[in-house]
Amino acid sequence: MTNIDEPQPASAGEAFSAAEVANDFRVRGALVRTAMSSEQSLMSWIRTSVSLYTFGFAITQFFYYMAGQQDTAQLSAGPRRLGLALVATGVLAVLLGTIEHVARIRTLRKIGLPANVQSYLPFGSAAAFLLIGIAVLVGISMNWHF
Repeated sequence: MTNIDEPQPASAGEAFSAAEVANDFRVRGALVRTAMSSEQSLMSWIRTSVSLYTFGFAITQFFYYMAGQQDTAQLSAGPRRLGLALVATGVLAVLLGTIEHVARIRTLRKIGLPANVQSYLPFGSAAAFLLIGIAVLVGISMNWHF
Protein backbone atom coordinates (compact mmCIF):
# COMPACT_ATOMS: atom_id res chain seq x y z
CA MET A 1 0.00 0.00 0.00
CA THR A 2 1.48 3.36 -0.98
CA ASN A 3 1.03 6.76 0.51
CA ILE A 4 -0.51 9.35 -1.82
CA ASP A 5 2.10 11.92 -0.76
CA GLU A 6 4.98 9.75 -1.97
CA PRO A 7 6.19 10.57 -5.47
CA GLN A 8 5.56 7.72 -7.87
CA PRO A 9 6.97 7.39 -11.39
CA ALA A 10 4.43 7.62 -14.18
CA SER A 11 5.03 3.97 -15.12
CA ALA A 12 7.31 1.18 -14.01
CA GLY A 13 9.90 1.94 -16.73
CA GLU A 14 10.16 5.71 -16.17
CA ALA A 15 12.47 7.46 -13.74
CA PHE A 16 11.53 10.15 -11.27
CA SER A 17 11.58 13.71 -12.58
CA ALA A 18 14.22 16.19 -11.39
CA ALA A 19 11.65 18.03 -9.29
CA GLU A 20 10.62 14.80 -7.56
CA VAL A 21 14.25 13.91 -6.85
CA ALA A 22 14.98 17.38 -5.44
CA ASN A 23 11.96 17.21 -3.13
CA ASP A 24 12.30 13.63 -1.93
CA PHE A 25 15.19 12.91 0.42
CA ARG A 26 14.69 9.15 0.12
CA VAL A 27 15.18 9.18 -3.64
CA ARG A 28 18.21 11.46 -3.34
CA GLY A 29 19.60 9.25 -0.58
CA ALA A 30 19.15 6.18 -2.77
CA LEU A 31 21.03 7.89 -5.60
CA VAL A 32 23.87 8.83 -3.27
CA ARG A 33 24.08 5.28 -1.88
CA THR A 34 24.15 3.88 -5.41
CA ALA A 35 26.95 6.30 -6.37
CA MET A 36 28.95 5.25 -3.30
CA SER A 37 28.33 1.60 -4.12
CA SER A 38 29.66 2.23 -7.62
CA GLU A 39 32.82 3.78 -6.14
CA GLN A 40 33.23 0.79 -3.85
CA SER A 41 32.89 -1.56 -6.83
CA LEU A 42 35.52 0.42 -8.76
CA MET A 43 37.90 0.22 -5.82
CA SER A 44 37.34 -3.55 -5.71
CA TRP A 45 38.23 -3.80 -9.41
CA ILE A 46 41.37 -1.76 -8.70
CA ARG A 47 42.32 -4.06 -5.81
CA THR A 48 41.85 -7.12 -8.01
CA SER A 49 43.87 -5.65 -10.87
CA VAL A 50 46.74 -4.66 -8.57
CA SER A 51 46.83 -8.24 -7.27
CA LEU A 52 47.05 -9.52 -10.84
CA TYR A 53 49.81 -6.99 -11.66
CA THR A 54 51.80 -8.03 -8.61
CA PHE A 55 51.46 -11.73 -9.21
CA GLY A 56 52.31 -11.49 -12.92
CA PHE A 57 55.29 -9.24 -12.25
CA ALA A 58 56.54 -11.48 -9.44
CA ILE A 59 56.36 -14.59 -11.61
CA THR A 60 58.40 -13.05 -14.41
CA GLN A 61 60.97 -11.51 -12.08
CA PHE A 62 61.39 -14.74 -10.13
CA PHE A 63 62.14 -16.73 -13.25
CA TYR A 64 64.49 -14.02 -14.56
CA TYR A 65 66.30 -14.23 -11.23
CA MET A 66 66.46 -18.03 -11.40
CA ALA A 67 67.82 -17.89 -14.95
CA GLY A 68 70.47 -15.42 -13.79
CA GLN A 69 71.56 -17.74 -10.97
CA GLN A 70 72.11 -20.67 -13.31
CA ASP A 71 74.13 -19.71 -16.33
CA THR A 72 73.38 -22.91 -18.19
CA ALA A 73 69.60 -22.80 -17.70
CA GLN A 74 67.48 -21.17 -20.34
CA LEU A 75 64.39 -19.21 -19.40
CA SER A 76 61.41 -20.70 -21.16
CA ALA A 77 58.71 -18.46 -22.56
CA GLY A 78 56.04 -19.98 -20.33
CA PRO A 79 56.56 -17.91 -17.16
CA ARG A 80 56.94 -14.72 -19.19
CA ARG A 81 53.73 -15.44 -21.08
CA LEU A 82 51.91 -16.23 -17.85
CA GLY A 83 53.12 -12.96 -16.33
CA LEU A 84 52.05 -11.04 -19.43
CA ALA A 85 48.63 -12.71 -19.35
CA LEU A 86 48.10 -11.86 -15.68
CA VAL A 87 49.14 -8.23 -16.08
CA ALA A 88 47.05 -7.87 -19.26
CA THR A 89 44.07 -9.31 -17.39
CA GLY A 90 44.65 -6.78 -14.61
CA VAL A 91 44.80 -3.91 -17.11
CA LEU A 92 41.59 -5.14 -18.73
CA ALA A 93 39.89 -5.48 -15.33
CA VAL A 94 40.67 -1.93 -14.23
CA LEU A 95 39.73 -0.56 -17.65
CA LEU A 96 36.35 -2.32 -17.71
CA GLY A 97 35.69 -1.41 -14.07
CA THR A 98 36.38 2.25 -14.84
CA ILE A 99 34.12 2.20 -17.89
CA GLU A 100 31.36 0.61 -15.83
CA HIS A 101 31.75 3.19 -13.06
CA VAL A 102 31.68 6.17 -15.43
CA ALA A 103 28.59 4.83 -17.21
CA ARG A 104 26.79 4.26 -13.90
CA ILE A 105 27.63 7.75 -12.58
CA ARG A 106 26.44 9.34 -15.84
CA THR A 107 23.16 7.47 -15.55
CA LEU A 108 22.77 8.56 -11.93
CA ARG A 109 23.44 12.18 -12.89
CA LYS A 110 20.70 12.01 -15.53
CA ILE A 111 18.31 10.71 -12.89
CA GLY A 112 19.22 13.49 -10.47
CA LEU A 113 22.40 12.71 -8.53
CA PRO A 114 23.57 15.93 -6.84
CA ALA A 115 26.77 17.30 -8.39
CA ASN A 116 28.58 17.66 -5.06
CA VAL A 117 28.29 13.94 -4.21
CA GLN A 118 30.78 12.29 -6.52
CA SER A 119 34.36 11.82 -5.40
CA TYR A 120 37.02 11.78 -8.08
CA LEU A 121 39.49 9.82 -5.96
CA PRO A 122 38.39 6.36 -7.20
CA PHE A 123 38.50 7.49 -10.83
CA GLY A 124 41.93 9.10 -10.34
CA SER A 125 43.19 5.96 -8.61
CA ALA A 126 41.89 3.82 -11.44
CA ALA A 127 43.63 6.02 -14.02
CA ALA A 128 46.90 5.88 -12.08
CA PHE A 129 46.78 2.10 -11.69
CA LEU A 130 45.85 1.73 -15.35
CA LEU A 131 49.03 3.61 -16.29
CA ILE A 132 51.07 1.52 -13.85
CA GLY A 133 49.64 -1.67 -15.35
CA ILE A 134 50.45 -0.54 -18.87
CA ALA A 135 54.01 0.30 -17.77
CA VAL A 136 54.43 -3.16 -16.20
CA LEU A 137 52.96 -4.78 -19.31
CA VAL A 138 55.41 -2.92 -21.54
CA GLY A 139 58.29 -3.74 -19.19
CA ILE A 140 57.57 -7.44 -19.26
CA SER A 141 56.99 -7.56 -22.99
CA MET A 142 60.28 -5.72 -23.68
CA ASN A 143 62.21 -8.08 -21.33
CA TRP A 144 63.26 -5.28 -18.99
CA HIS A 145 64.71 -6.65 -15.76
CA PHE A 146 63.95 -4.63 -12.64
